[in-house]
Amino acid sequence: MQSWIARVIDAIMRDAMFNETPPAVKKLSTLVVSLWALAGAEAADISIGIENLPAAPSRVFVAVYPSAEAMKANKPSRTEIAAAQGDPTVVSFKDLAAGTYAFVAFADENSNGKLDTNLVGMPTERYGFSNNVMGLFGPPDFPAAAVQVADRNQAIGIKLR
Repeated sequence: MQSWIARVIDAIMRDAMFNETPPAVKKLSTLVVSLWALAGAEAADISIGIENLPAAPSRVFVAVYPSAEAMKANKPSRTEIAAAQGDPTVVSFKDLAAGTYAFVAFADENSNGKLDTNLVGMPTERYGFSNNVMGLFGPPDFPAAAVQVADRNQAIGIKLR
């Protein structure tokens, strides 16, 4: 079943191609169709299943990093916070533009709004990265955690450790 806009565009294109329509209208019709196709291909909804959550009530924090620079500077482009509701808990990002991203998640086990660390800076709460990669002494580098987001809805998983 076609949407109303698809039917309107289809009618415009049929009229423009088969009737004596001025060239400017034909060009405009082609432009409208092109922009409509691109608009649907720009963004997707990403669902992230967060696994291995603590048994105690907690919140899950998830951040999206669009580049190695952003990840290194801890400057996420988007963040979401959700109550842990089962294992896995799904956190979604709506209308995420197609591109390459790294996703980072942690469970705030003591509800203080931050990832707690010990004296040497190692996390004391569960955390994880997209592709389930872990760094040796610190976070993994961006290419290891990078996920290609296409122009369609996707689901990925992160296992906390």
